[in-house]
Amino acid sequence: MQTSRRSILKGSLLATMATGFASASLTANAAEKTAAPQKTYDLVICGLGIGGIVTAIRAAQDGLKPVILEKMGSAAGNTVYSAGFMLGVNTKMQQAKGLQTGDTVEKFYEDIMKVSQGRGDPALTRLVAEKADETLNWLHDYVGVQYNVGAKLVWPMLQRAHLTTGEQKPGGKQLMTYLLNKAKELNIPIVYNAKVVALLDNPKNGDVIGARVKTRKGFEEYLGKLGVVMATGGFSANKMMLTMMSGVPAANMPVRGSNTVTGESILLTGPYFPKVVNVDQYHCGPIHGPTGANPLNIVNTGIAVSKQTQRYTDEGKTYVQMARDTAALTKDNWGYMIVDEDTHNLPMLKNDWFSYESKKAPVYKADTIEGLAKEAGLDPVELKKIVDEYNAALQNGKLGELTPPNTHKNPRPILKAPFYAVPFQGGMTATFGGPLINTKGQVLDTEGRPIKGLYAVGNAAGGLFYDNYVGGAQLTSASVIGMAIADHMKALMQ
Repeated sequence: MQTSRRSILKGSLLATMATGFASASLTANAAEKTAAPQKTYDLVICGLGIGGIVTAIRAAQDGLKPVILEKMGSAAGNTVYSAGFMLGVNTKMQQAKGLQTGDTVEKFYEDIMKVSQGRGDPALTRLVAEKADETLNWLHDYVGVQYNVGAKLVWPMLQRAHLTTGEQKPGGKQLMTYLLNKAKELNIPIVYNAKVVALLDNPKNGDVIGARVKTRKGFEEYLGKLGVVMATGGFSANKMMLTMMSGVPAANMPVRGSNTVTGESILLTGPYFPKVVNVDQYHCGPIHGPTGANPLNIVNTGIAVSKQTQRYTDEGKTYVQMARDTAALTKDNWGYMIVDEDTHNLPMLKNDWFSYESKKAPVYKADTIEGLAKEAGLDPVELKKIVDEYNAALQNGKLGELTPPNTHKNPRPILKAPFYAVPFQGGMTATFGGPLINTKGQVLDTEGRPIKGLYAVGNAAGGLFYDNYVGGAQLTSASVIGMAIADHMKALMQ
């Protein structure tokens, strides 16, 4: 079968970024000249995250023959770094536990749209809300995923959370283990160390028909009768793309998850002119970059100061906003959270302190504020002044008059020794932008038409999330859309 590439419009941002990936095949009929070995399947899936493997498992169940191409030697995307919880309204697991959640699909839809500031694609959002229960039931019944239900883990605290359980931690790693075991049972081929460097199309009609892959043995081509699914994640580990699309503060953030998520869904689809949306949007959170320690809850419990010993943000903001401000408002993306012994002993912070201890991240400690400042390399006079002003404002009900104000609903004093200074940074979790898809997972071009044979799932796709997301919605949506893609392809075969 002959393969070719579409010509690239000079001056296009996407085309410029894709040049490095596409240069090997810009000449006409380049794939034909290289005579790379070819293998044919019903669908070719690029990437081994939850979106890709769910698509493959569902496709195999539907009687199709998928192949998964993974550039690393194992599943190394953000799924294995995630907490591993998903969201459902009224699943079999919730019913079995007798939960009376008072929840509805409509409430779920409204919450996702609210967190996305109304900017999420309504059709995609409704698909996720309506199919979440069916998808989680399928993951439990067919794949064998075990969940712990009933906990109010995420806003709006409606017992939607289904936390993946098992021996491996975090839950995302256990979730991927369940999925890999099912893929093995179904004899789904997974080709590791196979980096997709170009998409292939039919020279007669431009339909996407496969992927050109670089392996340790050389180049190979994988052809998909029904098309190619981009399941490569976002671009959270691509500093160039973050700088260009999300800004310098985002690019300066250490990565909180996988260092292999580098934007292939945008780079490789560029020649087909997809409608790329929301590339300036991302999720972030606090992290101690050098060690990976996570102060998720600590950052909302005391005073945040910069290395220059200045308060720089409102400590009443969410951990996401705290992370953004630390990256944008400090000179070097470093903050210190100052707390006292009473706060240190809060049960809700136990996991955070364990994270710092187990990863050998520094936590500075002293019996006086001045001594704490010296331990942490801060200005003793300035830190004492800041702490005194904070305690006085708290006692007098005037935290809102500080500069910047502190709007924390349950602010805590800093009075009881010893005192602690916890260094942290704003860290990059995941990007939200990518090629816009429809409810069948088809990538849309700049005119809003499906690019035949080209699909995207998970963070490789754009349109669903904006600004922030309801915790657990990313794993859930990737699974819902992965199933939708497989079922659509099954329909094409009939």
